Amino acid sequence: MATQAAALFMGTCSGHGKANGVVWQPGPGGGFANPCPHASLAPQINTRAMPIADNFATWPPWPQLPLTPIVRNVIINKLVPIIDQDDLIPHPTFTQHITMSVGFKCFTVRNTPAWHCTLGTSAGREAPSGHARRLFATTKTVFINKRRAGRFADPFGNGTTPFPCLSVVSGSSKNVFIGG
Repeated sequence: MATQAAALFMGTCSGHGKANGVVWQPGPGGGFANPCPHASLAPQINTRAMPIADNFATWPPWPQLPLTPIVRNVIINKLVPIIDQDDLIPHPTFTQHITMSVGFKCFTVRNTPAWHCTLGTSAGREAPSGHARRLFATTKTVFINKRRAGRFADPFGNGTTPFPCLSVVSGSSKNVFIGG
């Protein structure tokens, strides 16, 4: 594995997503929402897991900040390093999808936030504040306080519903490097 810059609580993550909203229902979310009319946050609007939702929305680069204050006895370039299992602030999306419902003498079109259409841990949906981010370090040889050190391009998610983030570390040291 290649040597990469040390991950730091600085800058932003890479962000992820491939689009800025679509017609969600009917579309990737399934058929028309029913009954008609439907609310923007109607419970019958279908969710999809992040690997699918990521094709239709954008989670922009977001600050690499700790979820709770961190005190660490190792400092790199006067900044706190990110290490394995550190939780970061949630990663929001501002993407809006279109949802439609059809019924007897009824046709309704609504803007529905992409977070409402994404599978998550808040009553089965992504929370309005965004999905959780946790560093999953990839080094096998470098440890800080008995936990693996984070590096540039390490993932902030592991593909599970609790940690679906597809972003990677972007904020990193300019002169401290960590091997595989």
